[in-house]
Order: sequence, then C-alpha cells, then structure tokens
Amino acid sequence: MKLKQTGSVFDNHGLWYYSVQLPGETKRRQVPLRAPGAKHTLRTDRPRKMAEQAAARYWEEHTRQAARGEHSGATVADLCAAWDAHCREYYKDPTNAILGARTFRDLFANAAVSELTHTDMLKLRDALVRSGVCRSTVNRRLWVVKAMLGWALDEALITATVKAELTQVKGVKRGRTAAPERQPVRPVDDATVAATVSKMMPNTADMVRVHRLTGMRPCELCALRWSLIDTTRTPWVYRVPPEANKNDWRGELGQPRVVCIGPKARAILDRHRDGDVPFSPMRAMAEYIDARHAARVTPVYGERKEAPHVPRVLGKCWTTDAYTKTIRAACRRAGIEPWGANRLRHTFGTEVRRAFGLDAAKAVLGHTDGGRITDIYTFDAVTDEMVRRAGPAVEALG
Repeated sequence: MKLKQTGSVFDNHGLWYYSVQLPGETKRRQVPLRAPGAKHTLRTDRPRKMAEQAAARYWEEHTRQAARGEHSGATVADLCAAWDAHCREYYKDPTNAILGARTFRDLFANAAVSELTHTDMLKLRDALVRSGVCRSTVNRRLWVVKAMLGWALDEALITATVKAELTQVKGVKRGRTAAPERQPVRPVDDATVAATVSKMMPNTADMVRVHRLTGMRPCELCALRWSLIDTTRTPWVYRVPPEANKNDWRGELGQPRVVCIGPKARAILDRHRDGDVPFSPMRAMAEYIDARHAARVTPVYGERKEAPHVPRVLGKCWTTDAYTKTIRAACRRAGIEPWGANRLRHTFGTEVRRAFGLDAAKAVLGHTDGGRITDIYTFDAVTDEMVRRAGPAVEALG
C-alpha cells in the first residue's frame, strides 16, 4: 500500500526546503529541495509547484521500502516463477511469454525486485543485445518483462513506484544498435519442397503438400479434421476450431477463421478418409514400420507380430513442434538446408498475391488488418507489385 505523503514546503532565506517526518523516525527533517540532476537548492524565484514536485520525489524515494511492505523481499526468481505459472494457465501457447523473461531471471535471480533500478533495466537491454538475437526479438523480450511487471502490479506483488521506474526503459531502434535486423521470411521453392517430401512417409508428405496448397498456419493444419470440413461446397470450407484459431480471442464472439480447400488439395485429402484425422503421427509411424519390413533383406522367421510397444509416445494428431521437426529431419536426410513449416504459408500467400492481388491474399491468409501483415508474408510479391506499377512510367519517361 502506498503511504500518503506528509510534510510541508517552506521558504528558508530564499531557498525551498521540505519539512517532513518519515515513517519510523521520531524527528522531523529539514531537507533542501533540488531539481532532478541539479547540484544547488531551488531558489524561491522558481515556482512553488517545482518545489512540491521535488518534495514528492524525495518522499517516494525515502519511503519506498515502507510502501512495499511484505513484498519487499520478493526476488526476481520468485516473480518469474509466479509469471510462469500464470502464463501456463492464461495463454494457449505460453512459450514466448515464458522465454521472454528468461534473461531477466538469469541476470537478477537473487535480487529483490524492490531493489532494482532503471539502470538494471538498461543492463538487461544491453545483455539482450549482446546475446545475438535480432533487434525485434530484443524489443519483444523487453516488452514481455514490462508486461510481467504490469501483471505483478495487478497482483499486488510490487508497487506502482517500482513498476513505473522499471518500465521506463525504451526499446532499441533500427540503425541505432548493434543488434542485427531480422531478415524477412522467404517463401520456400517447390523444388525444395519436392526434395523434402521425397524423404518423408506418404501420410506426412501429403500433409506437407496440403499445407503448400492451402496456406494454413501450422497449428490450423495440425487441427484438421474431416468433421470440420464442409465438403458440400466448392471449394471445401474448413472451419478452424477455437483452440487452433489464433484470433479467437478478438471480439465478443471471437474472430472466425475458415480455410478454402481447392481441387489439388481435395484430391490429396481424399486419399486419407480412414478416420476423422487425415494426418497423424501414429499413421506415419505405421507406414515407417511397414517400409522397413518391406525393405529388409534377411528372411522373416515365423509369423510377423506387431511391435510390442511404440518407440516413443505418439499422439493422435501432430503438434506444430513435432511437425516442424519432422520437416527438418527430412531436409537433413535429403541433404538440403532445413526450413520451417510456416514458410509454406509464405509461399502460397506470395503466389496468390501475384496472381489475384492483395485482397485475395488477405482472405486466404486470414488477415483482417489493412494489409501490413500480408505485406510481411508476401515480401517478394510486394517488390514485384512496385515494379509493375512503376515500370510503365519509367519506360516512358526514364
């Protein structure tokens, strides 16, 4: 609880002074008042309001420990542990929120939160820059720490004074820092996709092909079910379930997300109608075991039996992490540079924008903003569009 300021400002021979009795003290202090960073006492020819502001700063600084009360001993490690538990309960995917506070915890784990200063936050920013991550990641992790401090204030774990001081640190600006800039995510070419799927099991290879032909988010593809696809319409319409819808939290009823499935993707999906889940790691593992059995050169003795156990626990459906790891493993087997699953989304978005324009690309990718996010996803197409617009004028007048 914040302590109410007491004391009075008075004129002492042409200088502003502050008479105050701090909590826990028995005598009053007569304190000369100074402006921030000044060495000399404020003269009475300066406004009284300036002196009152200096008195308020003095009060806040010298009563900080009393104002924090029982939370004054809470450490950064304690705060980060509480934040971790909150994120796992509150967010669908808490990974970024948890990882964003890791450097903060590593630097000041045993320090009391109430003892940290603005200088410590600058040290955190410098440590993030030195870690080698790109500038946008530095700023995002700073934002996570600020969000954690705001949450801690709501939970009465810190005071407003602590939160106000520690959240004043600013992010690093482009061209003003040693942190490198993040390169745009480029589309992956079809030759690379073909080389990758050639080293995958048929079920998983078809999953990648459907991803390439629909431009879904990986989480949306992993949640694909026949029960969610309206096959009575052309094209087929896949209604993404709330747990896989990135923007389900927007608005009172949530922001719906539908994916249109064209003829090429429909032909691939038709091959996987045995069950509600068209693509699953269990089916891919079964195909792998069958392929190994067919390729064996030693004779089979006796009747072939089912494997007594699965080498690792497999779920009924893919997770985005497992899906990406499978793609990267196939890339290593094919001897090509590994690429991420989300690049297929960039590939399809770029293709749609080049052929049908910005509005079609926004609809396909599920973007509802003014086109800024779509520009990021279709970076190469934006360049082509600029050249297409400027080309005739340059050829005529240049």
